[in-house]
Amino acid sequence: MCIVVRGGSLKGIRYLREYFATHFAAVFAFYISVAVFVIAFIFMTYLKNEYEHYLWEKGYETEDAVMEAMQRDLNASFRELITTGSEMVTDRNLLELTVEVDREDGKGVKAGQSYLNLYNALVAYDHLRFVSAVAVVGKDGMICQYDRYKLLKSTMWDDENLAYVEEMAAELFQSIADDNLPRYMAHLYPHAYPDSERKVFHVAYPLTGGVTGIRSTEYAVVITYSMEVFDTFLNTVEVPQVKYIHGYITDEQGEVLYYNNARHESLQDFLRVEEREATLIAKPLEYFGWTANVIMDETQMKAHVEEIYRRGLTLYMLILMVYVMIIIMVIRRLLNPIHSISESLKAAERGDYNSKIRIEGRNEIWQLAEEYNRMADAIEEKNCEIRRKNEERLQSLRQQHRAEMEALESQINAHFICNTLGCINYEAIEAGNHQVSVLIKKLSNILRYTFDQRCQTVYMFQEIAWVDQYLYLQKNRYETLFDYEIRFPDAYHYWPCCKLIFQPFVENSILHGFKGREIESGGGIIRITGEGFGDWLQIVIEDNGTGMEPRQAAAVREVLAQKRDGGIESQKGAGIGIRNVVTRMHMFYGEDLDITLQSAVGEGTVFTFKIPLPKQESEG
Repeated sequence: MCIVVRGGSLKGIRYLREYFATHFAAVFAFYISVAVFVIAFIFMTYLKNEYEHYLWEKGYETEDAVMEAMQRDLNASFRELITTGSEMVTDRNLLELTVEVDREDGKGVKAGQSYLNLYNALVAYDHLRFVSAVAVVGKDGMICQYDRYKLLKSTMWDDENLAYVEEMAAELFQSIADDNLPRYMAHLYPHAYPDSERKVFHVAYPLTGGVTGIRSTEYAVVITYSMEVFDTFLNTVEVPQVKYIHGYITDEQGEVLYYNNARHESLQDFLRVEEREATLIAKPLEYFGWTANVIMDETQMKAHVEEIYRRGLTLYMLILMVYVMIIIMVIRRLLNPIHSISESLKAAERGDYNSKIRIEGRNEIWQLAEEYNRMADAIEEKNCEIRRKNEERLQSLRQQHRAEMEALESQINAHFICNTLGCINYEAIEAGNHQVSVLIKKLSNILRYTFDQRCQTVYMFQEIAWVDQYLYLQKNRYETLFDYEIRFPDAYHYWPCCKLIFQPFVENSILHGFKGREIESGGGIIRITGEGFGDWLQIVIEDNGTGMEPRQAAAVREVLAQKRDGGIESQKGAGIGIRNVVTRMHMFYGEDLDITLQSAVGEGTVFTFKIPLPKQESEG
């Protein structure tokens, strides 16, 4: 036997042997990598097996608990459907319309105002959930029907399916004749709409009108319900990411009635799931003898875990490669004389970039040291430039702020505005327009309170009075859009507070809580309630508006929880006014202040303030 070894391969082998012989880091990293890989492989295999066992046990427990809850929900849904149908067939007006149409039909009148009235009476039940069609059937056959999906190619009870509905009515009448006196009878066929895959089932009720008695009835109402009533059950037990759990509904004979078409293209594809190694959880329903089922496919579960294991192993190999590279770099660095480099790096950590590394060699480490020296010079130069630019920008901002303050002072003269409003108020009183006088007076009070810079610390009764006048003006502006109510205990009138702390919250209720409502509709209410508890005060501001989206509510809660200004994300979702008020209140009342928010879409918004005595008051 002759072994041929190429010259290039021999050179590569010799190079590797030489490299490993002269580089301790490579040998150390190789043995460490092999050891880590073997240990991790054994651990991951053990973890995979344990995870399969855990996933199976916990999955079964979870699905069983979910099935218990869904069994109750499905029974409640069926109970609602049956109750709704029972209420329909006890409608005396529906019975009278049916009798009238049946009589006209016996006289040869096939359509007319009576038929239209009966049809409209059936249309009135279109709002009922899961109802697809309603048919009134007599002993002589179909009298009238309404189909929610009448725009399809054909209705539920067309010529092809008409015999089914008549057989349902005949079976119901026969059961009544046999003194069984059924409240309802369920039927499965036809199981879908003509020319459609929309799954349905039917329930036949005796039409009694509430007064005739079930034995004397000559008419039946057949209500067709959509199988979509089971979609909530399927969407709950079948998580999209978990492909080994399957839910479906069976009848008394164990035949599949309904399953998730989105996950299984055909019934044959679904039935193949039951042929595998699997565990069945079945919960019988109270109605029709049907059963809710969940199959946990152990074969698919193991395949799912195996896929996770392979991905984890691949990721671990990548991490191991990075780990080996890091080990090599660290060991090489540790084996070189690095004392001088370490001292220079410590100086750099203290911010002293003038301490340079003394170069004592020409290998990679010393070359890196030279690059560090050049980088330190560049950083020091950049720092000087940044400090210079920051100083210039700070000076510019100071000048800009000063200019803005001067402009604001020149534009707003508080005394002039309030005195002018007083003159207008006298004119309104002399003209006999007392409503305008009241509005002007309240606006003037608001402006005086706001413009007064001499006293930023006020009492709670002053703040409540300001909010009362603010809400009065806003209510007058928006007319019947909302109303308000303020209840505050007299004993806490002189509770210290800072100015304008509640305005952003009530403004939020007006502008956002009632946003989208028509003024004529009204119905909005803002309540401000105060309650004292000795050394702290609770104030609640609530409205019955549209509430907040979850993301916006989370952003506002983040602002309320912060002691100063909140994070970047909170600033995106909360108003500037609320952030500023929260900051001022924390500065005034200290860390014991607590502000909470309760809000959900369609359920209104509630801000609760738990306000302690300010530190200077409590110390005094």
